[in-house]
Amino acid sequence: DQNGVIINYTISVSVQETGESFTYTTSDTTYSFTTLKPYRSYDITIAASTSIGTGPFSAVSTVATLEDVPSSAPVGFSASMVTSTSLLLSWDPLAYEDQNGVIIGYVINVTVQETGASFQLESTTTELAVSNLKPYRTYVCVIAAATSVGTGPFSEIYIVKTPEDVPGEPPLNFSVSVTSSSSAYLTWHPPSYEKQNGEIVQYVIRASVLETGENFELTESEQSLELNTLKPYRSYEFSIAAATSVGLGPYSSIVSVETPEDVPCQPPLNLSASDVASKSAVLNWKPPPINCQNGEIVLYVINVTVQETGERFQLTSTTTNLKVNGLKPFRTYVCIIAAETSVGRGPFSPTFEVKTLEDIPDEPPVNLTATSITSTSFDLSWDPPPYESQNGEIVLYVINVTVLETGEQLQWNATNTMLEVTGLKPFRTYACRLAASTSVGLGPFGPEVAFQTLEDVPSGSPINVAFVVLSPTDVVLTWDPPNYEEQNGKIVQYIVEVANNQTGETQQFSTPDNSLNIILKPYRTYMLLVAAATGIGLGPFSDPETVVTPEGCPSGSPRNLSAVVLSSTSIDVSWAPPDDENHNGVIIHYTISVTVQETGDSFQHQTDDLKFQLTDLRPYRTHLISVGASTSVCPGPFSSEISAKTLEDVPDAPPTSLEIVPLSPNVIVFTWNPPPYENQNGKIILYNVSVELTGAPDTLMIQLETAGDSIKFNDLKPYTNHTFSVAAWTSIGIGPFDNITVVTPQSSPSAPPTNLTVNVTSSRSAFIAWDLVPLDQQNGIVVSYTVSLTLKSSGGSQLIETTETSLSVASLLPYETYLIGVRAATIAGEGPYTDPVAITTPEDVPDPPQNVTAEDTGSSFRVSWDPPERANGILLNYEVMYSIPSINLVQSGMQYEDVIVVLPAENTSLTAEAEPGLTYTIMVRCSTGVGYGTSSTAIVYINTPPQNKVLDSPAEIAGLAVGLVAAAAIGLAVAGVAAAIYLTKGKGKNKYALSQGSAAGGPTGEPNALSFKNEAFGAGDAEAGLTESTAPIVANEESNL
Repeated sequence: DQNGVIINYTISVSVQETGESFTYTTSDTTYSFTTLKPYRSYDITIAASTSIGTGPFSAVSTVATLEDVPSSAPVGFSASMVTSTSLLLSWDPLAYEDQNGVIIGYVINVTVQETGASFQLESTTTELAVSNLKPYRTYVCVIAAATSVGTGPFSEIYIVKTPEDVPGEPPLNFSVSVTSSSSAYLTWHPPSYEKQNGEIVQYVIRASVLETGENFELTESEQSLELNTLKPYRSYEFSIAAATSVGLGPYSSIVSVETPEDVPCQPPLNLSASDVASKSAVLNWKPPPINCQNGEIVLYVINVTVQETGERFQLTSTTTNLKVNGLKPFRTYVCIIAAETSVGRGPFSPTFEVKTLEDIPDEPPVNLTATSITSTSFDLSWDPPPYESQNGEIVLYVINVTVLETGEQLQWNATNTMLEVTGLKPFRTYACRLAASTSVGLGPFGPEVAFQTLEDVPSGSPINVAFVVLSPTDVVLTWDPPNYEEQNGKIVQYIVEVANNQTGETQQFSTPDNSLNIILKPYRTYMLLVAAATGIGLGPFSDPETVVTPEGCPSGSPRNLSAVVLSSTSIDVSWAPPDDENHNGVIIHYTISVTVQETGDSFQHQTDDLKFQLTDLRPYRTHLISVGASTSVCPGPFSSEISAKTLEDVPDAPPTSLEIVPLSPNVIVFTWNPPPYENQNGKIILYNVSVELTGAPDTLMIQLETAGDSIKFNDLKPYTNHTFSVAAWTSIGIGPFDNITVVTPQSSPSAPPTNLTVNVTSSRSAFIAWDLVPLDQQNGIVVSYTVSLTLKSSGGSQLIETTETSLSVASLLPYETYLIGVRAATIAGEGPYTDPVAITTPEDVPDPPQNVTAEDTGSSFRVSWDPPERANGILLNYEVMYSIPSINLVQSGMQYEDVIVVLPAENTSLTAEAEPGLTYTIMVRCSTGVGYGTSSTAIVYINTPPQNKVLDSPAEIAGLAVGLVAAAAIGLAVAGVAAAIYLTKGKGKNKYALSQGSAAGGPTGEPNALSFKNEAFGAGDAEAGLTESTAPIVANEESNL
C-alpha cells in the first residue's frame, strides 16, 4: 500500500474541548508531543506521503492528558468589611484553559503587614467569611487554586485593611511629676500596639481637686503635657484615656499628687491705724482670704514710705497688729502690707495713709537773702525750714536785726517767706537772724546773715585840683577825692570835663585814678573841671581851671581838592585851606602827593599857593592826588585822594605774542596779545588785521578790523605763504604794526589727474596712463595715485596704488565691462577721482562646467552638470565625452572606445545607454566664440550587472572581466592609493590604453597611479583636452564594491 518510498508522515491533532486543531510532519514512525495541555482529550489521525503526494489518514485515536496544577491564579479578588474584626472575601473562578483539571479548592496566604504574622485560609468556593481579625490592620493576601495534583501559582498581592475601633486599653506608664506649686509634668506611653485598634488622635486627661471637688478635663495629641494652672497647696487626682477617630478607650488608674506651698496670692485685708501721736501709731489688719493663703502664714511685712520726703523703711510682725514708734511729727506715712509663707512673700496690699500730729520746728528757716536793695530799703526772702524739721504748719516768722555800724537792735514779723523793709540808712550793714513758729510754738533762730544798703551819689566834689602842660596837645590834671563824709559810697571813677573856649565844645573823660593825661588841640584856651562818682552816680563838679595850649601840627587836611585834566600829559590841581579849628597854628606851605594807580609810581611837590600844575605825565593814566598843610612845627594829615586820568593818545607799540593756529589746510586762527600796558596810551578799541598772500603770481592783501584778540581766516589756499599783520587802535588813532609769516598746511588735491586713457591689450590686461593734477589744484606734494577698477556687473572694486603716471593691469576678467578712474594723494589725503572711463575686455575660453555627476536610470545613465563659474564670453555648446572599455585578453593592456556628444549651451544633462558591468569615464567641457575651455574633472561610473544571472555569452564574460578589473582599480583607490586619470593626444585611434603607472609616480606625480591615455581628440584639441585630475568613483545602488 506504500506505492513508493515513504518520505514523511503527517499527523493531524484536534482538541475535543476547544475544537482547536494542528498538524505535525515527521519522517520517523514515532513522534513525541511536548506542547499539549493538561486534562485535555486529543483526537489523532496520521497519513503517509511519497514524493508524489499524501495518502489517506488513519482512523481517529483519542488520547486524554493527565491533570496538572492550575497554570494561573484566580482574579477579581475583593473584600467587603463586616466589622472592624470580620470581612467577606470573594474572587472569580479560573478560566477553563487555565484550570488544568478539576478545581478542588482555593488557598489564601495572609500576612499582617504591621507585625509580620502570617496564616493561611482555605475555601472550596469562590468566597470566604473571615472573623477574629484585628482592627486597623493591613492584611496582605495572595490566592491560588488547587487541583488534585497540587496548588497553582499564587495571584498578585491584594491589600485589605480593617477599619479602626476604640482603643482596647488605656495609655501605659502614666505618671505625674509636680514641678512647682502651680505646675506638673504628665507623661505616658500609647496603649500597646495590639490594643490601639487605630491611629491614636488624642489623649484625654481627667483631673479632680480634692479640697474643692472641682473637676476638669484636658486633651493632648503628644505623649506628655506640662500643666501650669494648678493651685498651690492642693491635692489632685489624674487619670488618662486614649482616643482614635472612632472614640475614647478606657481610663487608666488614678494617680494622686499634692502641690507644695507657694506665696500667698492676695495681700492681708483691712489695714488700719489707731492711737496716732506726733511720733507713734498702732497698725491693725486681717490675714489674706483662706483660698489665697497658699500655705501657713508665718510673717507679715509692712513697707512704709514717708509721702513728704520719699523716705522708705520696712516693718515686720507675726501677729495682725503692730505699734510703730520713732515717727516724725506731722508726716503722712503711706503703708502697704504683704503676707509670707515658708515659700516666700505674696503681693502687697493697696496703700494706706497715716498722718502724725504737729510739734515745734526742729530747725530755723534757710536761704535768707535780700533783693531789690536800695540805699534805704531791701526785700528779704527765705525758704521755710527743711520739711523734715517743720513738724507742722508754719504760721509765723520772727526776724531779729542788728545794725553793725551803730549796734541798734530791730525785730520784724512776717506770715509768709518775704518781707519789704523800708526807712533804712544808705550804705549800712544789717545783720539778720530768722526763726519759724507752728501753732505749738517757736523754733530755733538761724545763723546771722548781713545785708548792706546801696551807695548814693557823692555830695561833695574832688579837692586840690591842679594841672601841668606837657606839650601843645598834652596836659596832666590832678586832684584828691571828696571828703569821706561826702563820698556816700565807694568812689569808682572821676569825670573830667574839658571846655573849648573858642568853639564852646565840651568833652568828658573818665578815670578811676586821681590824675588824667588829657589830649587837647594846640593853640587853644580850655576850662577844666572834675567830679567824683560812686556806683550810683556823679557828684558835683569842682571849680574850673583855665589852660592855654601852645602851637602844633595841623589836625585837618586842605579842603575842596579838585583836578582839571589839561592834556594827555598835564593836570591842574587846586584846594582850600583846612578848617580854622584844624590849623593848630599858622599854615606856612602845602605838599601835593601824586601816585600813578596803574604802576604804583609816586612823587610830591610843595607850594605856598592854593593850586599847582602837574606836567610830563604819561597818557591815559589814573593819578591819585592828595594835599597836606604844614605849620612851623610840623606837617598835618593829607586830604583824601582824588583821581584824575590823563587823556588818551595813539599806542606807541604794536600788539605782542603773535601766533598762528592752523585748524585745517585752508582755515587758520590768528591770535595776539594787546600792546604792553605802558605802551597802550588809552583803551584799545579795535585791531587792524591784514593778510598778504605771497609767492603767488598775483599778490593778494585783505584788511579786517576786530575788537577781539583773535580772528579766524577761512578759504585760504593750502600750502601757500601768508603774511599776517596787526596794529592796535585807541580812540585817538592807530599804533604801529607787527607781522608773522606762515605756510598753510598741505591738503588733499582739489582736482583729479588729467587726460586719463586706457588701452585694452588682451582679454585679461590693459594699459592705463594719465597726466598730473594742475599745479594750482595740487594743494601740496603729490605722493601717490590710486587706480580704481570697478566691475560693472557686480559693483566689486579693485584699488591699485602707484607713484607713477601709468600702470599695466593683468588681473582683468574676460568679457567684462570695467569703470576705471584715477585720483591723486598728498600726505594730507586723497583728491577726487577722474570721470570713469568704461572698457570691455574681449571674450576668452570658458571655465570647466561645475558639479558633474552621473546617476543610474536603469538601462542607461544620466550625466548632469552646472554651467561654468565664469563663461568668459557667450556660451555656444557643451561637449560630453565618455569612454567605453573593451577587453583584449591577448594584449597586455585594455582598450577603450570614446563617445563625444555636442549639445547646445542651454542643455545641462545627457542620458546615454549603459551596458551592464561596464565602467565609464566621463568629462564635460564648453566653448565660446574663442574656443573650448578645459574639461571638468573626470568621473568614473560603473554599471553593475544584475545578480544571480548566468553569463552565457563571451561578451557578458568579457564585460564581467572588465568590471572586475575596474573594481580592482577602484579597490586600490579606496584602500588609499591615489588614482589619477589624465588624457594625452593620439593619432587616429579612438582607444584608451590602461597601463600601470611607473614606480616613480604617474603623470600626476603620485606613485602607483592608474593612468589613461587619451587618443581620441585631434591635434586641434590638445590645449582644450582634459587636464590631469583625480577621478571620483560613481557606482549604482546594486554595486557591491
